[in-house]
Amino acid sequence: MKAVLVDDEPHALTFLENQLLGVGDVEITGSFTSASTALDWVLSTPPDLLFLDIEIANVNGMELAETVLSKHPDIQIVFVTAYQEYAVKAFELNAVDYIMKPISKNRLKKTLERLQTKKQQESIPAEKTTICCLPSLQFFSGEKPIHIHWRTSKAKGLFLFLLHHLGHHVRKDVIIETFWPDSDYKKAYAQLYSTVYLIRKTLTSVFPSIRIDNFEQSYTLEVGDIHIDYLEWEKKWSQLPALSDSTLPAYLTLLDEYRGDYLHEEDYLWAENRREHLKNLWRETATAVADYLFEQGRYEQAARLGQKIQEMYPFLEESYCMLMRIYAALNEPFYFEKQYNKLVHMLDEEFAIAPSPELIKLHDECRKQLTE
Repeated sequence: MKAVLVDDEPHALTFLENQLLGVGDVEITGSFTSASTALDWVLSTPPDLLFLDIEIANVNGMELAETVLSKHPDIQIVFVTAYQEYAVKAFELNAVDYIMKPISKNRLKKTLERLQTKKQQESIPAEKTTICCLPSLQFFSGEKPIHIHWRTSKAKGLFLFLLHHLGHHVRKDVIIETFWPDSDYKKAYAQLYSTVYLIRKTLTSVFPSIRIDNFEQSYTLEVGDIHIDYLEWEKKWSQLPALSDSTLPAYLTLLDEYRGDYLHEEDYLWAENRREHLKNLWRETATAVADYLFEQGRYEQAARLGQKIQEMYPFLEESYCMLMRIYAALNEPFYFEKQYNKLVHMLDEEFAIAPSPELIKLHDECRKQLTE
């Protein structure tokens, strides 16, 4: 394992070198007291591991680490300092560890063991991992659910908020306004940092590819090769060919894969726009397929899909009208009248309105069809 050491105190640097050499399994490829020289070396010859003092001759080690990670996110960083106050900030940068001076060999061994365990986990071929948001947050490895214990509801909510904005920079002030709108500035930022730390502690040991990158004024969530159900569903929807007998199975499979509305069971207000967008895609697609089946004379299939549309959207008048036409075509007067009565009751209970002239006309036309 190749390592670079950075500390502006020569004696501290020498001490760390000796301790590492005593531990073994580490090749020191660079040792620097100058932050700028160290940065040039690390960016041009990236090591596996970077031991970095947090305060280096008026240079903020945190900022130096951010620069390194922005160019080489796979470099593992271990912060070394005499000041405990930096601990939360260090882990916020996704450091593999945080070591207090003076450094002991036993403490270094634990750090290297932790790093080795992390590398082994990343190298093991894993089953397809999926994060599901339809209709609530769930994690799966293959078909097996993975239980995640969230220490706080804010940690779960913030993870979902970052997932909602996957791959985009989310400003910290926007996060604070969303989750801690009534807290004062300092307290809100402290809560934000500790919540980010909780998310990392909760998820990174289970999902090494999940990473929250810090960019001073914003955060970005990256998930690596983990699949996100609603993104995959929307991608499949966008690639659907024209509806025909040969493509009908692909449409029906896509409709079945929609397990429920986006984060419906979580009930976050900021998720509403995407929830409505995906909901409308499913409804419009299901309605188009049901209409196609009806036109092809496949009334029973059309009825099953119409019932599913009605179950998911009980206040959608169009689903009742669709089923009325289908039951009239099937010559099922009982189910036809049942749909009409359900619709009349729904309109009265939910909207306090009577059936429209168009609805009464449809009812009369279908009844005439049934008596012919």
